[in-house]
Amino acid sequence: MNIAKKFDINVNLVLLVLSVALFPQVQGELKTINITGKISNKEITFDVYLPENYNKNGAGYPVIYSLHGRGGSHKSGAAFRVPMEKAIAKGILPPVIAVYPDGTKNGWYADAKDRSILIETNIIREIIPWIDANYNTRSSREFRVIQGFSMGGYGASLYAVKFPELFSICINYDGGMWNWQNMLRKSRKWESVAPVLFENDKKYYDRTSSPWTLASINQDKIRGRLQFRTLVGSLGSGLKKWRDHIYSLNIEMDYVDTKCRHDLKCLHEEAGNGSFRLMAKEFARAIKLEAHTQKKKF
Repeated sequence: MNIAKKFDINVNLVLLVLSVALFPQVQGELKTINITGKISNKEITFDVYLPENYNKNGAGYPVIYSLHGRGGSHKSGAAFRVPMEKAIAKGILPPVIAVYPDGTKNGWYADAKDRSILIETNIIREIIPWIDANYNTRSSREFRVIQGFSMGGYGASLYAVKFPELFSICINYDGGMWNWQNMLRKSRKWESVAPVLFENDKKYYDRTSSPWTLASINQDKIRGRLQFRTLVGSLGSGLKKWRDHIYSLNIEMDYVDTKCRHDLKCLHEEAGNGSFRLMAKEFARAIKLEAHTQKKKF
């Protein structure tokens, strides 16, 4: 081997060692889970991420529920998982469990009026209890995050305001914050949602699946208890209306404009670590409060 070639190999080895030292890798475990729903008696499929060196015993892990966008599935979770693992490796976020449900391609995270589609039921009443029963989680709301991109941002916002007793943080990545008129219209690629899911029944939609209505109904349960963070790409028009609606209820929201288009990778690169820092701060606060409460008992 000539000296120049040997030098190049040595330099490459040094660079590889330095890159591993400076940017440590985190290798968690990703599993696809199939369960039979106790309510629907149908198969429910979702992915679960377990952190590296997952411990079945001990204090338990926070859980992040990540909802995919329109046209996606539970297999779309890598767009959330990759930046999350980087944040864990850098010490920005503590080890967590992450769950990637299947919201179907155009289901808007709702239960259909005729009960033929039960996305909300599957996630809220089937998957969340199953995760807490089968993994070492911290099962109180303070350690549970709901987040989503595009249609998933809508779903995350819907579940946050409908079930504020379940979640402490809602992260909306350029969510499509549709209202009833949007549900009635066809989009360029998809059929209108209102007749398929809601049988054109606006009252049913408002009562069960409108984050706009449910935020107003539950404002007293949300205010001061639920952290909202919204990262804005190309869907800023609808997101500004959603922000203004939340503000009108005297509820706070961290609203972050970016230079991104409708691109989750870009949103994470530009402002995603702020989301992970918010989670870490809230988890730490909850642990401190938990310890204080335990101390008072004794």
